[in-house]
Amino acid sequence: MKSYPLFKVHVPVEDALVGIREVLESGFINEGLQVTQFQNALKEHLGVTNLVVVNSCTSALTMAYKICGVGPDTEVITTAMTCIATNTPIDNLGAKIVWADIDANTGSIDPKDIERKITPKTKAIVIVSWAGTPCDLEAVADVAKRHNIPVVQDAAHAFDSRWNGRPVSEFSDFTCYSFQAIKHLSSGDGGALICRDEKDFELARKLKWFGYDRDAHKDEKGEWKGQRWSADIFPGEVGYKFNMNNVAAAIGLAQMPYIGKLIDAHRANAAVYQKCFANSNVIHSLDVPSQATSSFWVFTALVNDPQIDRDLLLEALNQEGIAAGLVHMPNDSYSAFKESLTDLPETHKFASTQISLPCGWWLGAEDCEHIATRVLELCEKALRNAA
Repeated sequence: MKSYPLFKVHVPVEDALVGIREVLESGFINEGLQVTQFQNALKEHLGVTNLVVVNSCTSALTMAYKICGVGPDTEVITTAMTCIATNTPIDNLGAKIVWADIDANTGSIDPKDIERKITPKTKAIVIVSWAGTPCDLEAVADVAKRHNIPVVQDAAHAFDSRWNGRPVSEFSDFTCYSFQAIKHLSSGDGGALICRDEKDFELARKLKWFGYDRDAHKDEKGEWKGQRWSADIFPGEVGYKFNMNNVAAAIGLAQMPYIGKLIDAHRANAAVYQKCFANSNVIHSLDVPSQATSSFWVFTALVNDPQIDRDLLLEALNQEGIAAGLVHMPNDSYSAFKESLTDLPETHKFASTQISLPCGWWLGAEDCEHIATRVLELCEKALRNAA
């Protein structure tokens, strides 16, 4: 039986091994030349300047929240429909999570509900590009501007996604990317923080390494000259050990020549699903705003008919080797966040009907057509049995 994995890690092994060997033979494994090269390659690809490479997207989010002033006796408005890594840093910094509801047809946060939840304690608004599709970035930016609140964008699913043809980072104060194992672009693990404001960028460079700016101590090639431990660390700038290492950066560098074609494949496969489900009354593709160019990390659809047991559908697909599943659960279901409980009808509607299907570069159009056909056939069978 052929298998159709939900995720598959792309690694150009020979290219990566060459880079890793260079790192190991250099004797310098920590942050140095390869990290600088990877950082520069990302800046060029994404069309940005104020980018800091770190060891995970969670670290990037933590730094962004800290720069926003998130801490005890403050609040952060965020979505529950995301990876828990979006929201655990808020709790770890001592702030209160305030859930905003989503649009169940897109999986994205509702800008109107964001505005309803703003208080004088709100320090940040957090948005997520579910499965690679940006939310309404302009509407969120408008709300944030009126209330003078920074926007932190979790773009872990959304490498190379765009809004009105522009990089998504142009619409938020902070944008965080993930290079974790199963993302579009993998460095084994890693992340990046993009800051719109130059002063925020300068602070981010310090926060990734205890409070020192390591980039200021590299030579013109980007090689490490040694830390000046006598440099001062100022109040509010005490940081973390969030730097990427050269081994991870070497893997990331090996991926860069391939990333465009990989994401093109994700988009092409998503188009196959959209066409197959276009006339279905039981399976509904998520709405993609006309302004959005999604990277389709996975393909999420909704089971429309209450007579179809979503979990049984997923089980049947899995038994056929089709690794359909739920990539994330609503975070408000976790006991750790019980103090933030509120009514989120659209979030729970989405959560109870969502399915995510394999959509990646390892599949072709025929594979996606087969998966879509089996989804529809299993749904029709369920309806017949319910009749």
